[in-house]
Amino acid sequence: MNRLPVLFAAMTVLASASGCAAADPIHIRQADPRARELAPIPAPQDSRPSDEVETRVLRAHNAERATVGAAPLIWEDGLEREARAWAEQLLATNSFAHDPSPHGHGENLWTGWGGRTWTPEEMVGEWIAEKAQYRHGVFPAVSRTGDWTAVGHYSQLVWSRTTHVGCALVSRGDRSVLACRYSPPGNIDGLRAY
Repeated sequence: MNRLPVLFAAMTVLASASGCAAADPIHIRQADPRARELAPIPAPQDSRPSDEVETRVLRAHNAERATVGAAPLIWEDGLEREARAWAEQLLATNSFAHDPSPHGHGENLWTGWGGRTWTPEEMVGEWIAEKAQYRHGVFPAVSRTGDWTAVGHYSQLVWSRTTHVGCALVSRGDRSVLACRYSPPGNIDGLRAY
């Protein structure tokens, strides 16, 4: 098989951390050591993509956003750095999952392998293709399938309250990972994408 892209539903990683231990009559339970405090997120800074691939990824996002009347996204270097670090981690560990850290941004992931090269438009196009199952409504009731994850990349990509994006394409051997981070995040319960 020549082409094997894999997508994970767009995910907004928000954490609720508890620093308090709960008491019960028999035991004192410790706070979950995996729980973390959310760090303040600095406001995104406007910047420009640093290469042709990034420029094409941004254009592909903004072309689709224009079809639904959403304002164009602005590139942000800090989001690009986050996306690059995570994509590199995925390749280094030969894994594919959303970043569990409480970064507070939206995230879209794509991966492909098999000895072929994908264009930035094809990669972003895989997310846009989810539009076929998208049903405009209040999140999470946005998928014709009844499962929002079937359209989560698309809804994050066109989320009108999202203003900034940073993406990174990292390759090793015959595998590539495209990671994008979005600020503010989309896919928020009770809101519409646009």
